[in-house]
Amino acid sequence: MSGKNLSFKKSSFTFCFVLQCIVQDFISLLLGGERCLRCSKKSLRIPLCKNCLPQLRSFGFRNSCTKCGRELVSEIGICSYCRESPALQSVDGAFSLYGYQLWKKSLLFAWKMEDKRNLSPYFAVLFYEKLCAIENELGFSLAVVPVPPRAGKIRERGWDQIEELCFYLEKGWGVKVFRLLERLSHIQQKKLDRFQRIEGISSSYRLKNKRKIRKFCKKIPEAVVLADDVLTTGSTIEACARELKAFGVRKVFSLTLFIVD
Repeated sequence: MSGKNLSFKKSSFTFCFVLQCIVQDFISLLLGGERCLRCSKKSLRIPLCKNCLPQLRSFGFRNSCTKCGRELVSEIGICSYCRESPALQSVDGAFSLYGYQLWKKSLLFAWKMEDKRNLSPYFAVLFYEKLCAIENELGFSLAVVPVPPRAGKIRERGWDQIEELCFYLEKGWGVKVFRLLERLSHIQQKKLDRFQRIEGISSSYRLKNKRKIRKFCKKIPEAVVLADDVLTTGSTIEACARELKAFGVRKVFSLTLFIVD
């Protein structure tokens, strides 16, 4: 899964992307390259070397919770989180690629907090492959609804990781992306504890103005998947799913890159 071998359906987009990779490799070489987060060897453009990059293909869990998607070790069917205090009441199914641990945790931090945006297309490929697998399993197509960033984030930092992920999904594979939601709170979730997340986030998301929605969404999608980077308590996904169900979406699933055990 080298940058120049990422497969997009749209040939024009693939050409532009390959050209971009060549330029980025050259610039990275001039600047001394990156350091692999898994083995510490030198790498170009992204913080994973060519030997460790294939490890990203090893996603998913052998056994996972039927409610939230967390990996099951000794439990059967439902994890302890969902038995004791289930957060996902409005979600029809939750899926994640990786556990939030070890070098993969560092990889998310590099992408999200250190602005290693060269990782975006790699995560997009893996997200798309998992999305296709979910659609095959369910037997119907899913539109993607991104979890919106906090107000002012894009203005402050110049980008949002989930919005960029959706850009690749749209331009690279023609995935339908509906930006139906907006976030009201300005507070960063990482600054909240578990109780504060569950209590406060329930009112932090809402549907956009219906007039705005009608400009790009003529018909309410029957089934969607919420896209986000990491699932922690599940309160964000639940708040968004509840809004979408109230809007008339019949089936709401979630797909995150990482999940906190």
